[in-house]
Amino acid sequence: MNGRGHSLFPLVVLILLAGVSIWLERSTSRDARPQSGQIRHEPDFSIDKFTLHRFDQTGKTQYILRGDRLVHFLDDETSEVTRPRLEYLNRPEPMHLESEKATVNKEGDVVVLTDKVYARRAPYQGKPESTLNTERMTIWPDDEKMRTETPVTLTQGQTVITADRMDTHSLSGEIRLQGRVKGILYRSSQTPPKP
Repeated sequence: MNGRGHSLFPLVVLILLAGVSIWLERSTSRDARPQSGQIRHEPDFSIDKFTLHRFDQTGKTQYILRGDRLVHFLDDETSEVTRPRLEYLNRPEPMHLESEKATVNKEGDVVVLTDKVYARRAPYQGKPESTLNTERMTIWPDDEKMRTETPVTLTQGQTVITADRMDTHSLSGEIRLQGRVKGILYRSSQTPPKP
């Protein structure tokens, strides 16, 4: 009997090790993936106080994105930014955008600004400073397009315009206001009246 017990001992140890290995594998994979088999929406890395430069084809800085914190999520490759500040520099009149939060898609070509969205365009060629205020705005930074489906307030000098929605294309200078649009327009004293 003693010889038989010695011959079963390695088999019992192997079975025990196999059982522990299976248990460890299942318990750790259960933590990483919920019952549905999908990866949880959890951050895989974060960056504090960051600056990102985007260059155009000629090597000039097109825009700079700064933020207090960036958190990246592995499941959908999105990033959430706290206190984002976006500055367009490769243009005649610099433009600054900021908000409390932003979400950037996987490719980095769509940015959704939320909470206290503010934009400012510097004065240029006799035109006064322009500002924009809204609560949510989608931006396509490479194309310099913006859209908001929430109420928006635009100012340029003393001119104030409000609307329910807005689409803009900064490169062409187009602004499309939709919904209830109200405004008080002031002419610049430099503009000669038409005969």
